Amino acid sequence: MIDKLRIVHYAVSLGHHRSLIFWMGTEALMQSSFRLEGVQLARYGNCAVDDVFRLSVGLEDPEDLIADLAQVL
Repeated sequence: MIDKLRIVHYAVSLGHHRSLIFWMGTEALMQSSFRLEGVQLARYGNCAVDDVFRLSVGLEDPEDLIADLAQVL
């Protein structure tokens, strides 16, 4: 997916003037953001898929961003 994006850039740092996307594995997400354990982690696993993409929208034209994301989804 990331290789097919033309406008959105892959980057770890979010909050740039350009639109950025970052892939994060479930284990890293649990260690850095949610910190779920035990029953809570199991419940998360029941309703969520493994791994996530985090998207930060920049200043590009909205229609261009929509088209870029639509062509990879």
